[in-house]
Amino acid sequence: MRLAVFSDTHGRSQLLAQCVRRVQPDILVHLGDYYRDSAVLSREFPSLPLYAVAGNCDFISREDGALTFSAGGVLVFATHGHRYGVKSTLDSLLNSAHFAGAGLVLYGHTHAARIDYVPGMTVVNPGSSGLGPDPSFAQIDIREGKIAAKILPVSPKDPYM
Repeated sequence: MRLAVFSDTHGRSQLLAQCVRRVQPDILVHLGDYYRDSAVLSREFPSLPLYAVAGNCDFISREDGALTFSAGGVLVFATHGHRYGVKSTLDSLLNSAHFAGAGLVLYGHTHAARIDYVPGMTVVNPGSSGLGPDPSFAQIDIREGKIAAKILPVSPKDPYM
């Protein structure tokens, strides 16, 4: 099972489809800012499940700020992160994910890509998939309950990547 995870696209969604074609995921995830950019993914890949949450820049969105879903037998906790104070600490996020029973935690908001491993959880922030000098997204593979995550550039420098 492969996930492609995007966050903080901020209206710059032109290259998302290219990323999806490159990694060929089974599930798409958009972690907010701008929630409406997830519609680009939905239109382009209608057969792929899409999970999306609203971020702090999604002012009039009625979408939830967090959700859980199952992927490859692992419970995933997905949120934008602003309601959990992720710019200063991951404690609140990790606490909520732990009590949800999550093995994989996805969040955005900080525009800084990172992968952390804490007891029982893999925690992934794909970075900004739309803003900044080096936009990125996450590819996450789940096989037999094992999670392997990596951060990829939205626009690969090498076309054969």
